[in-house]
Amino acid sequence: MKIAVFSDSHDHIWHMRKAVQQANRLGAEKIIHCGDLVSPFMLEELDFFYGEVHLVFGNNTGDQFLLTRNCLVKGSKVDLQGWMGRLELDSVSLLWVHDPHIAESIARSNEYQVVCFGHTHRWRLEQVGRTLLLNPGELLGRKEPPGWGLLDTEKKRVEHILLDS
Repeated sequence: MKIAVFSDSHDHIWHMRKAVQQANRLGAEKIIHCGDLVSPFMLEELDFFYGEVHLVFGNNTGDQFLLTRNCLVKGSKVDLQGWMGRLELDSVSLLWVHDPHIAESIARSNEYQVVCFGHTHRWRLEQVGRTLLLNPGELLGRKEPPGWGLLDTEKKRVEHILLDS
């Protein structure tokens, strides 16, 4: 299964729109967002994704009440998992949070095969014991070119995808 891993979009509608279009085109079946989506209006951009979307809060949470309420509306494809998200896909255990220190600690525990995080706005891919530690970079495009990670759970491989210009 292909999973698009996003983080730190910080209300950049146009970059989110391009990332969702790319994820659809590349055959991603799920999106996990590692936090700092920020405003509830960003959820509308995620509605254009063909598959499921899983989201956690970051340190720039915007209106948490409205984000939570909009995710709970009938028909919403966005699953807001609070501060930490977990999934098991193709026998691969995934966990994602926003905070890099928490992610690094969890990765060292070897409890999960893939741990994703955000916050630093920088691409990072590292093997920590048996755990793949991934920061998909930022969709915002402030510290580095906007991009995201495409995780293939069958091949256990991650590709860094930069946004189309």
